[in-house]
Amino acid sequence: MCDLFAVSAATNYSAPKALPLFASRASKNMDGWGIGYFRKARAVVERSAQRVYSPGQLHDSYQRLARVVNSKIIISHVRFRTSGPVDECHAHPFILNFCGSDWLFAHNGNAPAIENYRTHAEVVAGAASDSARAFEYLRDQMVSLWQGAATPSALFDFVCQGTGRMIEEYPGDYNYLLSNGLVIFAFTNHRQFMLLKGSRKLEAALLLTTLEEGLSDENWLRMAKASSGRGLMLAIAGTDVVVVRSL
Repeated sequence: MCDLFAVSAATNYSAPKALPLFASRASKNMDGWGIGYFRKARAVVERSAQRVYSPGQLHDSYQRLARVVNSKIIISHVRFRTSGPVDECHAHPFILNFCGSDWLFAHNGNAPAIENYRTHAEVVAGAASDSARAFEYLRDQMVSLWQGAATPSALFDFVCQGTGRMIEEYPGDYNYLLSNGLVIFAFTNHRQFMLLKGSRKLEAALLLTTLEEGLSDENWLRMAKASSGRGLMLAIAGTDVVVVRSL
């Protein structure tokens, strides 16, 4: 199963400790990796179809990016292939531009039903997978709800509505991170997110990962859907979780 990691900070940040640790602990996923961030409001992704970690050796490019990326929001994905070929195009995060912003999207889970979804707008270049179709679906839903400039609370509602419709129309297991460079929306309906703020051992920003044990022996908070719910949505801005909603 793929794994996700994110950094959210109030100012531009890097993650020279946490990113390599995430890669080493997620090393069972051997089908590619990606790191996404924002540079002057534009989304940037560097990714590879190569294995991110071999015993004692982190991929050179991943290690370099961990040192030099400088962004309020950083998202990383380490892939275990469940659909689509093993190639660079299928490594996450993906980028689409809509609602006036570049957006990053990274997903893990298994939702084969949504592979049948077909958008009439721009597609995720080169990627034929449930993750690419889920991103396109969410984009289409948000665009249909968009009415000019949206307040942060309205934007959260759009993401929740789109996600709820996606689960109803295309049932499956979804964990995703979605960001426009100002806020991260994190959704889970089948695993969990582990959250830590103000780490003493890693970066002091807000850290988020799907790895069940977290990335350190500190007091990580487990965020998962309620037994009676369809999933849990978080909105993260700066170093704070600003909204939590059960769908």
